[in-house]
Amino acid sequence: MLDTTGGYYNWGTNVSSVAEDWELTRLDNGDALLELLKQGHCDAVLLSCSLRAAADISLMQKVAYIQPKAIRIFIGGQYWNQEQRAKASDISHRIFPEQVKMPELASRLNYLCKITRLLNRSSLHEYIGNLNCLPTPPGVYRELTEAIHSEVADAMAISKIIERDPGVAAQVMRQVNSAYFGFQREITNLREAVTLLGLRNLRGLALSSHLNSQFKQSADWKDFSFERMHERSLLVARLAQAISRKAGASKTTQDHAFLGGLLHDLGVLILASHDPEQYRKVLRYSAKKQKPLYLVEKAVYSFFHGEVGAALLAMWRLPESVVESVMLHHVPHLSADTGFTALTAVHVADALLPSIDAIGQCNMASELCTRYLEQIGVASEVPQWRMLANEYRLKMVANA
Repeated sequence: MLDTTGGYYNWGTNVSSVAEDWELTRLDNGDALLELLKQGHCDAVLLSCSLRAAADISLMQKVAYIQPKAIRIFIGGQYWNQEQRAKASDISHRIFPEQVKMPELASRLNYLCKITRLLNRSSLHEYIGNLNCLPTPPGVYRELTEAIHSEVADAMAISKIIERDPGVAAQVMRQVNSAYFGFQREITNLREAVTLLGLRNLRGLALSSHLNSQFKQSADWKDFSFERMHERSLLVARLAQAISRKAGASKTTQDHAFLGGLLHDLGVLILASHDPEQYRKVLRYSAKKQKPLYLVEKAVYSFFHGEVGAALLAMWRLPESVVESVMLHHVPHLSADTGFTALTAVHVADALLPSIDAIGQCNMASELCTRYLEQIGVASEVPQWRMLANEYRLKMVANA
């Protein structure tokens, strides 16, 4: 833990009272922290926020580079503005208030460690490593992320970044002008798209466009349409963002919900394109036995599509809340959530929109988890969210 002010000097003794198997090392210097991380593995890095947000965020980026699998936590940041907190959310697992109590922190760290272990288990990584063409993050995504963290990037600079990859640029413009965004006129240039959609949404579209081009439908695949799945994912993304806005969630949560919605079924495309014949059997068995698709996947592969997509996104260091929303969108009750998050929005949006047509009428959508919604205290909001979903459902039916 980096504690430059000494405000958490007693945490070393407090931690043993709530987690006997933990060992906490406190440091008061960023360079000393980085040097310690180079010497060996650690499970989590806690950083007490200062008034120098840019320096704290830069330090956490270095932590992520040295220890990419470590849980990264900011504590404090109440004086940071919205943009600074958004940048911090992109590179950390959680931002806790300065007054956080040790039991709450310990409970959340245990949960995050469990999620990390699940995503890093050998069977899942071996499967991803054996993909015929393991994709790498597109350069345009990395540059857009750097632009987000920059204080000077404008719409023209952003559009020039996207234009460097003509394939991604064409796909982004195609999605922006689709009926699913519903603009009243045609958007003719990327600069205008940046202004209308915002940089973070555009970054998400660039990433999903890249992935869609990597995992393609084979000529003999007839069990469901990859293109229809792309279109539905865009609707899930827009609905998840609208639900987040309706719930009064932060702009960061809205952005992460949009990205999580775009990528929530990435694992389905990976499984279906990697071994079409095997996945065809999975779909048919799910339809025949009326069993949830993710449970059949789990029985066959020892993991399900949410975990496959989340593991790849975690390797690329996407925001943890996006990774979690992809991983748990079928099983949100396994999360440690106590309030509305990006996962809530993605799960609800996926459950409220109809599944695409698949072989044997296999239902590929989530089933609304009442237990989870009651757990986080938002079950009473579902009727409003259903009304919100009707607009998007009609778009899906109209473009079928």
